[in-house]
Amino acid sequence: LDHAQEKLKNSPHKLARDVQSYKVVADFLSSKACEEVTKKAGVHIPKCYDAQARPDHSDPMKSKFSFLFADYAPWNGWYQQWLLQEDEECKAALTTLAKIHAFFWNGSTFWDDADAAAELEASIWESGSYVQPKAQGFHQYKEVTKEWETKRLKFEKELSSFDYWDNLGERLQSVAKECGYQAHPFANEELTESYRKYRTFTHGDPKQANLFFRKKTSSDSKDDDDDEPELEVGVIDFQWSGFGLAATDVAHFLMAAIHADRLADGGEEAYLRYYYDELQRYLVEFGACRTEDDAVRHLSYDTFMEQYDTAFLDKCRLVIAYTWARFTEPVEKDDEVGCARTMNKTSYNKSIPNVVWLASRCDEILKSRGV
Repeated sequence: LDHAQEKLKNSPHKLARDVQSYKVVADFLSSKACEEVTKKAGVHIPKCYDAQARPDHSDPMKSKFSFLFADYAPWNGWYQQWLLQEDEECKAALTTLAKIHAFFWNGSTFWDDADAAAELEASIWESGSYVQPKAQGFHQYKEVTKEWETKRLKFEKELSSFDYWDNLGERLQSVAKECGYQAHPFANEELTESYRKYRTFTHGDPKQANLFFRKKTSSDSKDDDDDEPELEVGVIDFQWSGFGLAATDVAHFLMAAIHADRLADGGEEAYLRYYYDELQRYLVEFGACRTEDDAVRHLSYDTFMEQYDTAFLDKCRLVIAYTWARFTEPVEKDDEVGCARTMNKTSYNKSIPNVVWLASRCDEILKSRGV
């Protein structure tokens, strides 16, 4: 309640936004689209037994919401991680994102059901993502330079030796507005049509706190006589789900959910290639493309990477201009108490190695674009 009252005082548009986000959760989880992606794509989304949504747009503080979900309970084998540090978990999460993205991709068989399609269009954000400028406020474009000057001091020991110490904020701000438009094209009528063929459902906030894992012995595999366990992924928190680019969702995931140790020394590139290959496979399976060759022509790896790099820079705008204010204590991955205390925080708000990795990659991408 205190947090909501603070938003009402300082950022009333964010309070109104949050009220709408809870309605998005209620509408999506009760939709046929949610039922279909669970059944046909095998995506684990908690069953919603009851949802009560009473938004009050004239006085958002009076809005009321209540949800009753099936539990991802530890006694059923489900667990979470402070940050993803195992290769199997990273790949399982990327496969789940690829399934979701491909299932709802523009032109997939899902869209053959006109009623389900219309319901989904009305249920989720026209342009999804917690990161997008429309949700955060367009003023952030103009604050990156100023906020870099102050926020970087939290990490002076780790970052001051890099050549981007003095100018990263200024350089990023020079492209922030354009990156925001391109990373979230369905918030801009001028870009919608040119990006329509890439349009899909995006989770919008795929940080590790919104993912659960479970090892389950598969008895269905004909090629696996030893019943090797497979890793299942459960997904929660659809507040910021809406239409967007798959690459923007993937950038959010890699930047927020995975420990830097997994991303360094070629790890990021390997995961991007893994996701891309999974996406190509599922685009065919769910009818968005006829063959894998068609899928490659539809979305080349170069195009995917261009979209990913743009989304990376856009998220850096959010991190520097806003979320680094939440970095209050560095936590090491072997600190059990600290990890439990910061479970819900994103990687760049609790892990120094991730801060260094993010800032350095931001610098690399800017340099690759001549900035």
